Amino acid sequence: MGSHLKLTVKCPACGGSLMNPYVLVDDLPSIHLAVRREGTAGNVYLSQLYGSHAKRFENVEDIPGAVTPFTCPHCGAGFRAHHPCECGAPMVWVHLTMGGTVNFCTRNGCTRHSLEFEDPDEAFILFQSQDETGLG
Repeated sequence: MGSHLKLTVKCPACGGSLMNPYVLVDDLPSIHLAVRREGTAGNVYLSQLYGSHAKRFENVEDIPGAVTPFTCPHCGAGFRAHHPCECGAPMVWVHLTMGGTVNFCTRNGCTRHSLEFEDPDEAFILFQSQDETGLG
């Protein structure tokens, strides 16, 4: 895990933290996203390690290839589509706490994701905040 960046994120709509210290993924606090599939509300917890594709599902089935509309667990706002992924599913984004965004595909199993920064100093601060293990 040493080559991964540890990210903390927040909702682009309400600014609430999406970090969940109680549900661990990759032995670290997870990124908590709410989902609704076929009338059932549930949660998906993503790894906060950029480059890891580990996740946990709660109250919804883990369906490979399914496209899932994610919402904020605090305000219920849906995450806006940024652009289509190469696989055809929408790419959505959330804010990095330090500035910038992380974009990720909504198709379960697709590994496409990216970081974007309007200010190059934000990228420098993120990389500088990581210790030599990459885990801050």
